[in-house]
Amino acid sequence: MTVRAATTADHARIARICLLTGAQGDDATGRFTDDTALSDVYATPYLHGPGGFCLVWDVDGEACGYVLGTSDTAAFQRWFVAEWWPEVSRHHRPRTTDDAWLLPSAADPERMMIAQLDEFPAHLHIDLLPECQGKGVGRAMIEAACALLAERGVPGVHLGAERANAGAQAFYPRVGFVAVDGDDATVTFARRLAHGGASA
Repeated sequence: MTVRAATTADHARIARICLLTGAQGDDATGRFTDDTALSDVYATPYLHGPGGFCLVWDVDGEACGYVLGTSDTAAFQRWFVAEWWPEVSRHHRPRTTDDAWLLPSAADPERMMIAQLDEFPAHLHIDLLPECQGKGVGRAMIEAACALLAERGVPGVHLGAERANAGAQAFYPRVGFVAVDGDDATVTFARRLAHGGASA
């Protein structure tokens, strides 16, 4: 069991983990137009876009969780809207209630932009299968991601967590994130970085 950089061979597994954890931490299978829509927004583009990174938690050669994101949210957002989403969205047609918010939100050029972007230009997502949770894996992966970003010279990182996901709301403050913004549905958490990945 270890944290390692993702490879192209992990692509399908990363998409699968995104789906199995995509409903406030629970299985989102069948909620969207097809089972790749969610990962095409929140997971697999980070294997391709500017500043992207992906680390996986490897158990016997198979990814059981990931932390992924970008060191440059603004550049990534521009690429996502101009290049990635026009290509992959052709495969997704709205058919369900959840599609009605997911697909339009993906095309929004302001979706990833936060007011505090100068301070926290990176962002990340972390998802672990149930068998990896509660064992310190999440903390280890967050620390590995923050170290990677700090080595790139990034001053801070942020993420969004749904208020309905009680586990996430409790987890992020325990690993050095503080709430910097939010609305009725989502809280934006952020963490300052110093060289080596420690909190500033």
